[in-house]
Order: sequence, then C-alpha cells, then structure tokens
Amino acid sequence: MNSKRSSRESWDPTVLYPDLDMSDGLAEALKRRAAGLGLPFDDIVEGFGGADLATDRGIVSIWVGAAERFFGVKIYEPGVLEWASGGTVDIDQALRAAADWQGGESLDDFVSEFPFMTPGRLAYAFLEGRVAEAQWEDLLESEHHTGGQRLLVAIAPFGELRSYYPEISYGDLRFTMPPPRQDDRVFRFRRDGPGFRVEESGPERRDYSLDALDEVAHHIVEFFASD
Repeated sequence: MNSKRSSRESWDPTVLYPDLDMSDGLAEALKRRAAGLGLPFDDIVEGFGGADLATDRGIVSIWVGAAERFFGVKIYEPGVLEWASGGTVDIDQALRAAADWQGGESLDDFVSEFPFMTPGRLAYAFLEGRVAEAQWEDLLESEHHTGGQRLLVAIAPFGELRSYYPEISYGDLRFTMPPPRQDDRVFRFRRDGPGFRVEESGPERRDYSLDALDEVAHHIVEFFASD
C-alpha cells in the first residue's frame, strides 16, 4: 500500500497516524520520531511517494498506507537489486529496521530480527556472487512465456552466455554485465521474421540484423569482450 492517491487532499493522515505529525512531510515526521528513539536519521529526505534514507548498502525507503495503517519498507540498490521489503503497523519497528540496516547488520540477522521483512529475489545470490546464474534460473523457470522468455529458452544451450545478466521485456531479450558491474553497455535482440533484430548500446550504438541464433550468441560474447 502507498500514501499516493489521485485526490491526496482528501486523505487525512491524522486519522490513521495520530502519533506521527506529517504536517511538514513524512521525512521530517520520521526524523522526529527516530530522534525520540535515539536513532540518527538526519539524512532522511522526501522521496517519490515516501521518505528515503541513504546507506552504504542502498536506499531504505519508507512509506505509509492511505487506506489503513501500514508502514512499508523497501531496501534496494537503484537499478541493481532489492535487498529486502515488507511492512508493519509499528512505526518504531520500521525505523529500527532502517537503522539496523544502515548500521551494517547482515541480511540473515536482519530478516531474523525483523520477520516482517522478506529478502529480495536475488539478494542472497548477489551476496554469493552468483546473481547472473540465479537470474537465468529464475527466468528460464518463469510461467510467463513471452517472446523474450522463449528467446531465452532458445539461446540457453549456448553456455558461454551464462556469465551475462539476462532481462526480459515482452518480445525483447537484453543482456548486461551482472550487478554490480552493470554499466551502460546493453545488448538487446528480438525476433524479426525468420531472423533477429539486434541493438547494441555502449560506446557506440549499432542496429543490425542476423539470420541465426548462433550468430546472435557469438555477437553477444564479442560485444562484451570489446573495450
């Protein structure tokens, strides 16, 4: 649930959150509450639909529910992965969770101490250095058989591609280097009649066509091997 509403002026936060003065914004309200708990949240700022706290391991975003009392918490590395997410009706627990994550608590200890938080889909794989492998497994097992997913199944036998990070967007399949090594180099392709249409984004942008899937696999390896 989220505090964003199409008619925000009709939402009265004092009804669900009488213990949290949001008259000057959620970030300031959380900062005051955290100070009362002895938690250093001086750097918390207003974010998109909530309040954001920057840490050495990503951003902790906290938002409030509009239909019922609820504090949502999401911890993520922008554009990389979600560490954990969840929600609670207890604002002090949400703030303590944010503080413990900021303080460097391990993921195992964190989700044990705050059972309302669930590890992100690739969080443990990221810690173990096998995020590309886990992403391949997850997408290959997906029940959403889009054109992009069918392309991934078809190209999966080319084992040399397993070190790259696949992402699916409807009919497109794209590859990057796995997090945290991702940069602006992206190899994207889709079916185009009997062949394939390729887009390379990197130091230079290229668009071209290929006839066979083994050619696509060769070009992916060549693309990421080049400087």
